[in-house]
Amino acid sequence: MTESTIRDVLVATAGVQSVGAIELHELADGSHLVTARVGFAPATPTADIVFILEVARARIREAAPDVVDIVLEPELAAPRDDANPPTDVFVIRGAD
Repeated sequence: MTESTIRDVLVATAGVQSVGAIELHELADGSHLVTARVGFAPATPTADIVFILEVARARIREAAPDVVDIVLEPELAAPRDDANPPTDVFVIRGAD
């Protein structure tokens, strides 16, 4: 099992908009702990997020039966309204 396998499973899960950092921790007994950040659209209802996370956990366990615990951190991917900020608002200060 690799982080790319986990990423592929999460990306293929319906409702998941993005996948951030994934960490795979090997425990002393040889089993694994998976942590990942999972992005959702801002309009996704909370109940749907909970359901999608449960589906994602089940799919990870199918792909990697040696995983004993899965921690998925939901994030809402909001559109940026500052994509083109005016350049006159930047302030550059020296270190001296």
